[in-house]
Amino acid sequence: MIWPDTTGLMVAAFTAIVPSLVAQVLFIKGNEIIGSNRAGIFINLVPIFGTLLSVMILGEMLHLYHIVALGLVLGGIWLSERGK
Repeated sequence: MIWPDTTGLMVAAFTAIVPSLVAQVLFIKGNEIIGSNRAGIFINLVPIFGTLLSVMILGEMLHLYHIVALGLVLGGIWLSERGK
């Protein structure tokens, strides 16, 4: 068995605290503010944040298809929110 080093423990702590606690609390608060119909659209940002975090934390390469997906997701959110 290989025990994680300090970086591994910090990544595990970050993963346990931020997505499971902070993100859920903020999503619930945002849901209260703007309503469930509008808040549900923003759940589509989860893969975008996953990609950005993998680039920042893990050092993965950002490719053109990531940028295209980012544009499509943000464009879809913009189109759905435009008439409101």
